[in-house]
Amino acid sequence: MRKIALAAAAAASLALGACSTLTPQTNSQPTPNFVLEDYFQGRTYAYGLFEGRDTKLQRSFTVVADGVLAGDTLTLHEQFLWNDGERQTRTWTFKKVASGRYEGRAGDVEGVANVTTSGNALRIQYKLRLPMGKSSIVVDVDDWSHLFADGAVINRADVSKFGVHVGRITLTFVKPDQKRPVAEGLVGQ
Repeated sequence: MRKIALAAAAAASLALGACSTLTPQTNSQPTPNFVLEDYFQGRTYAYGLFEGRDTKLQRSFTVVADGVLAGDTLTLHEQFLWNDGERQTRTWTFKKVASGRYEGRAGDVEGVANVTTSGNALRIQYKLRLPMGKSSIVVDVDDWSHLFADGAVINRADVSKFGVHVGRITLTFVKPDQKRPVAEGLVGQ
């Protein structure tokens, strides 16, 4: 039995290692070009859900985000409304440090979030402090977004602790004046 557990742990470790080799350069399409400060400047809406490690839906939420660009820094104020009525806010600052590279900071983020973009992909890697009763825990977040030609962004963030997957957040971002989905042109044909 111990050999089976060790083999399973090794397989899981290899699988997690394979996931970490993805980069925006290897996990993107050339267009449209995802420029963080262009997309998130102004108002953005998002609709999301959190699934536990068993992929069971735990919670859903909506977000209103307002971004302001000043020089090379985007400040993004997010307001969350969870399906159980809980409200949260987070304010990110993203400073451009090179072409396709940013440093991100927020009050519940430990240290600096590393942000990279390439083609239609954006990746943010950070440590997030989550409230747990009267204390908190710190989890690792590997956050991927992909921009579509009609302006929608699909976001998937895997959450882990000590290398073990604990959940996934999935979001769809839309702009208030966003074009309709390309597929809508197929309706009635």
